[in-house]
Amino acid sequence: MAKLIRSSKWHLFCALYMLATIAYIVYFACVHHIFMAGYLISTLSMLGIEIWIFATGQHKKEETE
Repeated sequence: MAKLIRSSKWHLFCALYMLATIAYIVYFACVHHIFMAGYLISTLSMLGIEIWIFATGQHKKEETE
């Protein structure tokens, strides 16, 4: 499990999951008129972190140590 979490596929999967979560928030905001601002902000920040880790290759540095 630890090897999977350090791999780039894991960070890509998490980023895609967070994009789906943002689509869920937009759906609820449009259809049900419920805007979850706190949930959106936390999801966007985690998405930014995951994309940064995936783009910079931080997961590869941890594998070599």
